[in-house]
Amino acid sequence: MNLPKSFLSLANFELAFRRIVRGGNKEYKQFYRHLFASYSLALEENLLDLIDDLRRGRFEPDTRTLVYQPKKSGVLRPITILSLRDLIVYQALLNRIASFFAKDQEEFALKRSFGALFAGKSSDFFYRSWRNCYSAYSKALISAYKSGYNHLADFDLVSFYELIDHHLLRNCLKRRVKDEELLDLLLKCLKSWASGSSGAQVLHGVPQGPEPSAFLAECLLFQFDELKLKEVKYFRYIDDIKMMARSEVPLRRALIRLDLESKCLGLVPQAQKIECRKVTRLRDLLKTLPSGLTDLEAKDQSKPISQRRLLQALVSSLKKEGKRWVIDDVTRFKFAINRLKPRLDVLRRISPFLVRRPDLSWTLANYAKKFPENVVAANALLNALKQDPAYDAAAANFIDAMNVCEPPNNNTAFRRVIQTANRRSEERSILIRIASLSFRGRRSGVSAALSLIEKEKSPIVKSIVLHRLFGQASDAPFTVGAARSLLEPLTQAEDPDLARFCAGLLLETWPWFAKGAWVPPRTANRSVQLLKKGLGLRARVPAKEGVLDRFFKIKFKIAVPISWRKALGRDLRETERRCLQLQQFLIGNPTVRVTYLDTFNEILVQAFSANHPALTAAYTKAIPAKNKIPDYGAWLGQANLGKVVPTAARWFVDVHAARVRGELAHARAKKTGAFTRPISFWQAEQLVKRAQRSWAELIGKWKSIL
Repeated sequence: MNLPKSFLSLANFELAFRRIVRGGNKEYKQFYRHLFASYSLALEENLLDLIDDLRRGRFEPDTRTLVYQPKKSGVLRPITILSLRDLIVYQALLNRIASFFAKDQEEFALKRSFGALFAGKSSDFFYRSWRNCYSAYSKALISAYKSGYNHLADFDLVSFYELIDHHLLRNCLKRRVKDEELLDLLLKCLKSWASGSSGAQVLHGVPQGPEPSAFLAECLLFQFDELKLKEVKYFRYIDDIKMMARSEVPLRRALIRLDLESKCLGLVPQAQKIECRKVTRLRDLLKTLPSGLTDLEAKDQSKPISQRRLLQALVSSLKKEGKRWVIDDVTRFKFAINRLKPRLDVLRRISPFLVRRPDLSWTLANYAKKFPENVVAANALLNALKQDPAYDAAAANFIDAMNVCEPPNNNTAFRRVIQTANRRSEERSILIRIASLSFRGRRSGVSAALSLIEKEKSPIVKSIVLHRLFGQASDAPFTVGAARSLLEPLTQAEDPDLARFCAGLLLETWPWFAKGAWVPPRTANRSVQLLKKGLGLRARVPAKEGVLDRFFKIKFKIAVPISWRKALGRDLRETERRCLQLQQFLIGNPTVRVTYLDTFNEILVQAFSANHPALTAAYTKAIPAKNKIPDYGAWLGQANLGKVVPTAARWFVDVHAARVRGELAHARAKKTGAFTRPISFWQAEQLVKRAQRSWAELIGKWKSIL
């Protein structure tokens, strides 16, 4: 395919991967988060291989997987899970398309349109902060109300994402995107991802879940934003449109205009949700907003809202209808529940909603998790799981919560209901299988857990359950080594994401080429071969570029040849292992990234200091009695290292100081007693930017003494 160079550039695909990792769609990212580390180990190789497939026209979208989220009405919202490769291509496509439409969106941004606002060509986030957008949306509506616009009309579209016509979408995109090949690729992907369960392809619908889809929706609805509506103020958040006027007549005329425009675009207005009404209280308006919490948001965002005010917010979000309580203000309810500390009176108050509001299962389950081994919470979850039929998404969330809440004794009823959950499912989706396998696996021995995973057919389910039980999940009950008998053959699996993930887990058995260790076979999936290439491993010849050589040369452009075996001696393999771990977190959680960076630096600094003639004596003297090495922080605090590598020494000190202040090192600061906080993305990136010059200085000095 003759795709544009700007799209096929490595920089565009690297940006796409970063935007996926940093995306704000947390629920959706649960299907990918465990894959990021192994993919980033050989990021450049993986992306170049993908770009080559696109350039040569060999790229074919993979089969997608559907799961469903219940709405309040009981209707199911389909969520499309793509392969990681397809998701990266989708994001890379929209990186380019968004740049073409940036001016169109900016014309109405934060004036008439407030959702899915493009963050800019160079931002590592695809969209601007949703908090800022919600705040602007709320303020705009409140301002209109205070100006006398007290008549409100809501305009909603039926199954908006599912009904977007591909031909109409293409015509809309052609306004700014002049490259036909780029549009061909996008429509080819959309057509494949919209295929029915029987394999029949349809020509409408964009996948829900991935962030890029929201911008495609924006491109279609820009035509709504351009409408001139007399005596009406218009506000849109994605497909949620609100209009305000001083009387009802202008609103009725505006609704007709929007209805006609919808029909031109092949969209269907939702008659049940379209209404005009007079707003007599500001509170009635706030309940209609995506974020009606302006009275709760603290002016100083660093200070949490008090538990008393959150409890008041929870109570005010509810009202009584007949003999039972219902949620009157969903946004306020979710805001309060997500921040309230565990209270049994609150748990009892919200327990009926586990049954009645499956659309809020994520929020409710997360609150239940605050009660470990608690009979009250477990019984509430049990009651919800007994419902028939149960939504898979809700049941999965409740099973995950039951994993925390189940009491240690008299738990037969709790386990029985989970064993029957799959059989009672109508959707037969992967959600309930992931949750039930994880729950059962934790309560089985290693062999039984591996057997459960081995019988599972879905690669997505296998990889997620492996991550939860044997992987790097914080609460994984088993070690990676215990799963080697299953992980090794799975590196030959047909699914590249599963094979690569398993090979990534097996890195904990490094070095692969040690006596008796596992060696990736020639029959391993191509994704594993790319991983080996990215790590500097060559399968056919013993001589190869080492992990450290490749890391410094490829990642940081330091091409200084050095014998790491001679420099590090017996510490070489451990240093390589730490280097591999560091590479997994160069993208992702910044606190974890700085922590791994500091421990990797420590190994290098300790080995360098122990062998440099100008440092050996002072280094040995700094070792406390009965210890074999000095305290790393104390050694950095001395002036000796700075005299040999001044630039690097200052950087080592800054990285170590940042790590110590981060929340993974200590709960409180020793001097002030204040709680530690996460390291920001900006701070981590500033530290990593200084790595190249600092490591180059260290390696240059090291080579001179070998």
